[in-house]
Amino acid sequence: MPKVSIVVPIYNVEKYLEQCVESIINQTLKNIEIILVDDGSPDNCPQICDDYAKKDSRIKVVHKKNGGLSSARNAGIEVATGDYIGFVDSDDYIELDMYEKMYNIAIENNVDFVMSDYYRVSSEGKVKATLDMDEGIYDKNKIKKDIFPTLIMGDDINYGRLLAVWHCLYKKELLDKNNLIFDEEVKYSEDNLFSSIIGYKANSFYYMKGSYLYNYRYNPNSISKTYKPDAWSVYLKMNNKLKDLFFSVKDYDFRNQLYAHIIYYAFNCINHVGNSNNSFSYKYKEIKRILNTKELKNGFKNFKPGNISTKLKISIWMLKHKFIINYMIIKGYIK
Repeated sequence: MPKVSIVVPIYNVEKYLEQCVESIINQTLKNIEIILVDDGSPDNCPQICDDYAKKDSRIKVVHKKNGGLSSARNAGIEVATGDYIGFVDSDDYIELDMYEKMYNIAIENNVDFVMSDYYRVSSEGKVKATLDMDEGIYDKNKIKKDIFPTLIMGDDINYGRLLAVWHCLYKKELLDKNNLIFDEEVKYSEDNLFSSIIGYKANSFYYMKGSYLYNYRYNPNSISKTYKPDAWSVYLKMNNKLKDLFFSVKDYDFRNQLYAHIIYYAFNCINHVGNSNNSFSYKYKEIKRILNTKELKNGFKNFKPGNISTKLKISIWMLKHKFIINYMIIKGYIK
């Protein structure tokens, strides 16, 4: 049985795929299983995957109809046989000792998952990205004390520490025991939902502060940064799923985080709408539609802000009271 299964969802990344796969097959931890999931990629990726499988017996290739990132990751989880499981996005790459270091930490400390720091890679080079938290083991009490207050979203309307899955290594038993997979209805910001549940269910984890093991390729044109007409409905769905899971739990009050979460994604969508190439009339109607959503109205009504700037307070007030044109002018959405 392999020590670690590494799932790589693949779609239309021919330019980056070889660098990604090479960084995995050359890991210093040799007892690994590499699962390349071709999510119906229209380019040469399917052939590249098959060619690698012929060269390395540790590689499994799954060819499937296009279903999105969550669907591809789930297809990989389904066939994974390792004790631990990691996820690498196919336009990224990893340091050659990443999984040896993370696996050893996981075994030595018997934790449910391990998380490292990472590099943010762009055309301008590599920048170190670290988290505002202590290095070491987080047991359940420390998770409740230090992680739960920003598990879903901070009251400053910023993400907490647990978000991306790609710089983590998870005990597969944790996923199996809790039937944890990626929600295929949430096709944008899918890590937010998965990581929130993991953080709540886990009894322990280890944070490797200062170990920059993953290379995240920053793309300013990614799905999370461009206008998508269906984005608001997807984010509403995600917020409602989080509400179903966390609104009434007995061991911590997550309600304000849920309100912050829906407000954050409203700002996110409104910003993308405002910066799109659509007409003024379209932008106005779309922003108004978002602001008329009952879940967002409830969020504005009940949210108790933490340490937020005056500028953000004014923005929240303007959107809450639907000063749409004023807001569009201030933000430069009217051109």
